[in-house]
Amino acid sequence: EQFQLLIQIRDKVTEANNGVRTVRNMRWQVADRTDRLTAQQKAEFARLAGTMMDTLTFRENEVYQTRNQSGQDPLNYPIKLNNKIAALSGVVGSGEFKPTNQSREAFTRLSRQLDAELAALKRTMDTSLPALNAILRAAGLPEPKPSTEELPPRRNAIAM
Repeated sequence: EQFQLLIQIRDKVTEANNGVRTVRNMRWQVADRTDRLTAQQKAEFARLAGTMMDTLTFRENEVYQTRNQSGQDPLNYPIKLNNKIAALSGVVGSGEFKPTNQSREAFTRLSRQLDAELAALKRTMDTSLPALNAILRAAGLPEPKPSTEELPPRRNAIAM
């Protein structure tokens, strides 16, 4: 039972981290496409993309503490869902015994919260991308696709 719960925890942490990676990948793709549009196309695209990225960034910040830069920052900024779920592995794996009901309840509660955040990320992209993609198709540019692929840092990137 302990091993099974630890595997579930690992899988949830992976889901959380993949959600963050997807947002960051989308941010990169949107900035890349924005740079390649004409001034007229760019205005409408930036408006739509800005709204989408604001929502995605809000969700990213619910899943992952983006303000942590140094070892002292966790003292100043609260941990988010990915760290809370990951911290359960220390409790569940701290000895050779069956997981407590409290550990299972905490995992269930945090998993539901994460699932809601990830569903909101998906809904945002599902509703926003068609309009963005129409502008990009008209401009002959590739459409952004949600992905966990790590992309290179952008030079002179403008945060959206």
